[in-house]
Amino acid sequence: MAISHLLLLLLLVFSLDAAPHHHCTEAAPTTLPPPPPPPLFSFKFDFSNTYTYRLEDLRFEGTAAVHGATVDLTCNVAQCTTGRMSYGRAVPLWDRATNEVASFATEFVFKIVTPDNVARGDGMAFFLSSYPSRVPPNPSGQNFGLIAGDADHAGDGPDRFIAVEFDTYDDTFERPRPAGDHIGIDVSSVADSINSTSLNFSRNGAMRASITFDNVTRMLVATVQFTEPPGSRSAPAVQVSAKLGDPRALLPSEVAVGFSTANGATFQLDQILSWSFNSTLASPHPVIKGHHKKKGAAGKFAIVGAPILVLLVWSILSWWKWRSSSRDIDKRTAGVRQFKYNELAAVTNQFSSENRLIGAGPFGEGYKGFFKEMGRHVAIKKISKESRSEGSRNNKDFYDEVKTISSAKHKNLVELVGWCMKRRWNMFDFMCWCREKAYTIFLVYEFVDNSNLRVHLHEKEAVLPWTTRYKIVKDICAALVYLHHERRPFVLHRNIKPNNILLDKEFNAKLADFGLSRTAEKVGKARYLDPECRKTGKLKRSSDVYSFGIVLLEIACKKDENSYAKVWSRYLEKSLMQVADDRLRGEFDERQMERVIVLGLWCCQPNIDMRPTMQQAMDFLENDGPLPELAEPETSSSKIGN
Repeated sequence: MAISHLLLLLLLVFSLDAAPHHHCTEAAPTTLPPPPPPPLFSFKFDFSNTYTYRLEDLRFEGTAAVHGATVDLTCNVAQCTTGRMSYGRAVPLWDRATNEVASFATEFVFKIVTPDNVARGDGMAFFLSSYPSRVPPNPSGQNFGLIAGDADHAGDGPDRFIAVEFDTYDDTFERPRPAGDHIGIDVSSVADSINSTSLNFSRNGAMRASITFDNVTRMLVATVQFTEPPGSRSAPAVQVSAKLGDPRALLPSEVAVGFSTANGATFQLDQILSWSFNSTLASPHPVIKGHHKKKGAAGKFAIVGAPILVLLVWSILSWWKWRSSSRDIDKRTAGVRQFKYNELAAVTNQFSSENRLIGAGPFGEGYKGFFKEMGRHVAIKKISKESRSEGSRNNKDFYDEVKTISSAKHKNLVELVGWCMKRRWNMFDFMCWCREKAYTIFLVYEFVDNSNLRVHLHEKEAVLPWTTRYKIVKDICAALVYLHHERRPFVLHRNIKPNNILLDKEFNAKLADFGLSRTAEKVGKARYLDPECRKTGKLKRSSDVYSFGIVLLEIACKKDENSYAKVWSRYLEKSLMQVADDRLRGEFDERQMERVIVLGLWCCQPNIDMRPTMQQAMDFLENDGPLPELAEPETSSSKIGN
């Protein structure tokens, strides 16, 4: 309502301006509204193609210069030792008005060519420093030309920097640093890198490096991989990472970014072949000042320009609403990483069928992807519109659930890496911000690489041994104890079944799809769903306990005799061992087998007040206490679990 009133007021003002003024010779000053926000800061150079860059966009110092398809920071002859290339304009690192710190990512291809039978140079470094960039007097090769003096000196004031070094000089005997070639992360000093890792630069081949900084975690991650000679791409990438302090305390709000090298008295050719940089902050932009117009011009503007100005104001309000919504999303999801749709499409080969995971479940399709910058595989689940509840289709609960899932940290729960919302983005949706938008939701999880419990129980030829099954039982129980009793507030899983119990190479069990109770329309296969929940529609922790009990019977018993009713009959006959999975050929601990089956029956008691809590279930498994006295179910309830 407030926005509608504002627009009506604007229209009224414009109509008054359009009316004739008999006592004025000059119209009131008109101030133009602020322009739309500038695009986020980025640049990209390919030095093999002169159309992708202008020399005025780059700043060269020392011996650095463009030679053909490369930028040579140094050269492999004497007296060619110090060179620096940086971007020619200031790069925003943090905003003085909002204190917002940028996340950034840079990628470059480079070569370090070392002549045969000649002492090697020191290497090169990618750096951020005060703007404009400047080579210090008497630069040191040990410091890659970043600061003056020897390697023990530290930059101070305007000489402070953040750098990723690519060190090719073995100076083990001069200071306590890694022997031989290595990558390191430096803050204002190269004497003691925050973190470093070895990498052999002696192949003289091209390398691709990517460096990212996350403004939430403060993690700086550098990854390097050879791209030539042929066959190098199959070699694993080398990565180094470190958590930095507050960049606002290290560097000014606008910085220089680029590459620096110094070889001392040695020879070495350091080359840059391509370079790109992206930041989440916008570059500084000029402010358009207001101006005065005469009465006649003002009248014409009021009549002709009023609709245009209203449209402009509405666009600004739309942008403001969109921007506020984005910040609200980040706040409500506790800063969990929000991926861009293009990122997910890239790592899944455009969601190709080759990357599709089989049996993704009721929430929608699942895909496998690999993020190079994180060095890990992920499972990406697409939450289909059909599987989302009405409230979730309007995104009333989704953000809260993302926050809940991401904050649940346990070794037996699948980790949520991030999320994504693909918005149906067009001008109509942008301008009509007052109505709900159509979204497609993606959840990005860690990839658990040994399929799920259902596959190992019912599809694999190899029989899952009892020791492994018993370990899986305790892993599932531990995860549910955490969700039910160690979380505040507690979390209901609501969809416990073998498909959602993932296994890694060591057969550690991890529960998947927890915390999505409000996001999904229909959760829980009938066999595993609590009959009490089906009757009342109300979820309680006892509903998860029931599902856990059915899974226990499926783990321990024969495939055709693992229903509650059949196992209960054997319990009354005191012949429980006859329902034990005969594929085990008796190779199991009978005491453990009995306790798992009895616990399954206990969890499935028709009277929910007679079921154990998950804490009681864990105590029962870990302590050799007496078996519980189970109540006989009523006839009307004896078909549960079939």
